[in-house]
Amino acid sequence: MRQNAANEAGNLLDEVNVLRARARTDRHAFRFPLLFFGGFTLATAPLYVIDFELRESPEGTFTWPFGEWIDMVWLAGLVAGAGLTVWWYRRHGHRAGIQTSPRNPTIIWSTAGAAPLVWTLLPLVGFLLWPFFIRDTFGLLASALGLIALARAERSRHLWIVTALYTATAVPAVVYDVQNQYHHLFHLFGVSPQEMPYGLLQGSPVLLPAMILLVGGLTVRRKTHP
Repeated sequence: MRQNAANEAGNLLDEVNVLRARARTDRHAFRFPLLFFGGFTLATAPLYVIDFELRESPEGTFTWPFGEWIDMVWLAGLVAGAGLTVWWYRRHGHRAGIQTSPRNPTIIWSTAGAAPLVWTLLPLVGFLLWPFFIRDTFGLLASALGLIALARAERSRHLWIVTALYTATAVPAVVYDVQNQYHHLFHLFGVSPQEMPYGLLQGSPVLLPAMILLVGGLTVRRKTHP
């Protein structure tokens, strides 16, 4: 009799664990933000090419707030992504009956995106933090911070892996001229400095982070239980 009770308790515990795992899977809705921010990040690549061409204008008289307009595009994309993520999670919650709160990541996306604009107004802070903002790619780091908060909320191994890979490629693109590595790679294949596509390479820092998010979003496992 004790053995039967122990077996029933074990079976009940197994069922609870299955239900808990199912609930955790049901509330996952991070596929959309991965695809959105991956697509948006990829779409910013031409902006860096355009900015480079404008700065290299032979007239030399073109006055434009270099970098600031790219920061504004990033801010608009991050705010839009935050708003759409809230809508998506609510929609998913109504369908699944359970929902992860996207509050923290959406706040981070909406506020961190404005950091480059605030940086220009604070000379002392700007002097200390200039490596994060001088290349106009801080949006990558702002996206990463929001994804870290989302991974904490979702408690998904898949999302943590994607976020870790994205962050590992985003940080160098923010604090270092990643396009230099492409210059070296092209040089190894015999491309001379005169033939180097400097303009196109300006958009290269955002390509790998964007592809990581897109692949991560496309490989999210679908629910298999009824």
